[in-house]
Amino acid sequence: MTAKPGKVTQREIARIAGVSQTTVSMVLNDRDGSNIRIPDATRERVRRAIEQSTYVADPAARRLAGLDNKILGVFTYESALTPESMDFYGPLLNGIERAAESLGCDLLFFTSSPVEEGRRRLFHRNTRLRLADGCVLLGQQMDGEDLERLVAEDFPFVAVGRRDETEAPVPYVGIDYGALTETLLGRAAELGHERVLYIHRNRNSPTARDRLAAIERAGHSPAVTLAVVGDDLAGLPRLIGETGATAVFAEDAFLVEDAALVLGDAGADAVSLAALAEVRGHRIGGRNLTGFHTPRQQIAAEALALLQQLISTAPDERGGIEIQRLLQGEVAFGETLTARGGAR
Repeated sequence: MTAKPGKVTQREIARIAGVSQTTVSMVLNDRDGSNIRIPDATRERVRRAIEQSTYVADPAARRLAGLDNKILGVFTYESALTPESMDFYGPLLNGIERAAESLGCDLLFFTSSPVEEGRRRLFHRNTRLRLADGCVLLGQQMDGEDLERLVAEDFPFVAVGRRDETEAPVPYVGIDYGALTETLLGRAAELGHERVLYIHRNRNSPTARDRLAAIERAGHSPAVTLAVVGDDLAGLPRLIGETGATAVFAEDAFLVEDAALVLGDAGADAVSLAALAEVRGHRIGGRNLTGFHTPRQQIAAEALALLQQLISTAPDERGGIEIQRLLQGEVAFGETLTARGGAR
């Protein structure tokens, strides 16, 4: 068949298949036949007509014809483009872009679902999820019902970060924050710190819980006092005095920077500081911040490679695929965690 310029319409597909345009529409909008009874032979004629068309713009039609759209979706549960979010998501999105390019795929960044109460819903009526062959999910907290539905429907997706919002087997690629936290606590103990204050935002995310679990496993060497903080850190010097802490750990680098300003104003800037998060590009008083270096571009590459594997493998043949992967980061010892009583 000679290629036609422009979009192949349902009318043209109907002409090729020898059926009505209404039948084509019914097939495209009810692929599994659960609501409308259409003979299998008719469905097959429509599928072949689509397959014969060398240019098919309708993603639903392409999928019906057994063709990939070469479109990978990216969905974020919270805004990924704020200054604080870009600190982590920037390199990750850059890695996703490079990996998609190497796979010969386009990226579709889902932004039509509005942010409501700080989060988006994946299955919001505005989200055009089915345009993509599969999707990468980003976000500190994800909706367990969304994840369960994606698994139940065998829709190919990979979440970035360990997930435990549901017992369903969610594919993910993440960082082993627990191991990194234990290593950094061990280093603090070696430097003579017997009491550490950990300030955090009380986020109910898997990675936040991983950090807290690692702190609990560390026992009492050093002893760690937990303190939930909001935007107001004015009481931090008092907390340090009450606990006798000689080091302050925080959930992220921005929280450490805010704490450093408060402590500096209070004349308590001799306290050691560290973040249980990525610290590239963060400095306190000209010193490299102690924390983690996480392989974000490797996460992106592995997430897209896993997604492509899921897309190209039939659901009943995915049993041999390792769908849950935790990568190892490294502790960046920096210059802000020093020996107890040592000079800056």
